[in-house]
Amino acid sequence: MAGIGFELKKLFDKNGLVNKAKAYTYSSLITIGPMLLCIVMVAVFNWMMRQAGVDFLNVELFQSSVIYAFIFSYIMSSMMTMYLTRVSSDFLNEGYHNALLPSLYGSIQITLIAGAIPALIFLIVTPLPLSVKTGLFLLFMLLIMIWNQVVYVSAMKNFRRIVGAFACGAVVSIGALSIILYLTPLRTASSALFSFDSGFLVTAGMLMVQIERYFKPGKTVSNFSFLAFLRRYPSLIVIGILNAVGLFAHQFIQWFGPSGVVISDAFLMAPQYDVAVFCAFLSAVPTLIVFVVSLETSFYPKFRNYYDYILSKGSIMDINRARTEMYQVLGQQFTLMMGIQMIFSIISIALGIRFLPLMGFTSTQIDLFNLLVIGYFAYIIYNVVSLVLLYFDDRKGVLWLAIAFLGMNTGFTAISVWLNDQGFSFFAASFLTLLLALARIIHVLNHINYYTFSAQPLVARQTENRFGPLLKR
Repeated sequence: MAGIGFELKKLFDKNGLVNKAKAYTYSSLITIGPMLLCIVMVAVFNWMMRQAGVDFLNVELFQSSVIYAFIFSYIMSSMMTMYLTRVSSDFLNEGYHNALLPSLYGSIQITLIAGAIPALIFLIVTPLPLSVKTGLFLLFMLLIMIWNQVVYVSAMKNFRRIVGAFACGAVVSIGALSIILYLTPLRTASSALFSFDSGFLVTAGMLMVQIERYFKPGKTVSNFSFLAFLRRYPSLIVIGILNAVGLFAHQFIQWFGPSGVVISDAFLMAPQYDVAVFCAFLSAVPTLIVFVVSLETSFYPKFRNYYDYILSKGSIMDINRARTEMYQVLGQQFTLMMGIQMIFSIISIALGIRFLPLMGFTSTQIDLFNLLVIGYFAYIIYNVVSLVLLYFDDRKGVLWLAIAFLGMNTGFTAISVWLNDQGFSFFAASFLTLLLALARIIHVLNHINYYTFSAQPLVARQTENRFGPLLKR
């Protein structure tokens, strides 16, 4: 996330509870803004529709449509987001500031086209009403845009306007649904979807305006100039896709198991499992926020100090001292995050046992929820370790970790479906991948001087492709 660490550092350098709250609010919006908006709005819409007497089939159709749009837009946009994060950072470091805004336009064009093809095929072959198909397709496209925008929003400094973009979207959605439910007879899934779309359209539009104001190109650069680094970072595209598919792989397998049902002859889901996954995933949100705030503001200065000594030809004593300080901060932040996540996981389990039965959870679902909470504890720590490995440019290691997690999550879940079991497969895959990730980062840190001084090629490799000239125009 190019730029976010610097802005958060400024906020934390200021005294006062208000500035700390600003930093945590800012990081929350950057890391989970679209996700949080989706989760909150689905819950609010479900409640409003039930209160207004909308029939169960329409509520279920609306909820299934939003879940599909959210999951598959996230997977589709993940094809570009990790690559864009690294490329935008390189653009800032190498002085290609004019290419930042065009790269957003280009990435949106590519992901929208890539996403539209399978989406249209799915909508053509399903017997959904045309109004539902239209609302679902529009939501899918808007979410792809917002996932891409979040990469660039992270570099913006006016977080109040970012808060305003998400808040205005929520207000518009709720207002539109209220008008439809209480002033018109249109109490259908399609009307709820269009209300949902209206809010995300406002959010996407406001974010685009802010991004365009912040990144003002001085000269015309091709929208596809960001592909000039494609040969430099091809693994990041693969890692992004594997991570996204791996996150939802256990749900996909469960959809085809005994608990899977077909909703409206279009959406294959496992409602009891999906609801437990949704609730359990919320327990992992705090670590995502703490990672952005704590690790990037505390670890990055030490990380930068270590490499500054190397680039400025510092003495071996200075380099080793900086490396030791970097290790100490990294260890402290890992311990802090694991402790915070453990506390939230324990609280989530306790609250789940006490309150989930009031929401209609069965004893089997509560056991499943508890297993998933522990599984997401391991998953989120593994995810953090992978991001730290990318700080050290260990793309090969992160790629193998992503492959391992996807393979184990898919294989273990297939076995669990065959054994008519749920939950333990995701925990096992996450825990084993976390062990592999910890082993990998220990190896990298123990050999950091080797990776820095000896693992680089003796002759710089040519990484430009036919898009390179577009960047230099």
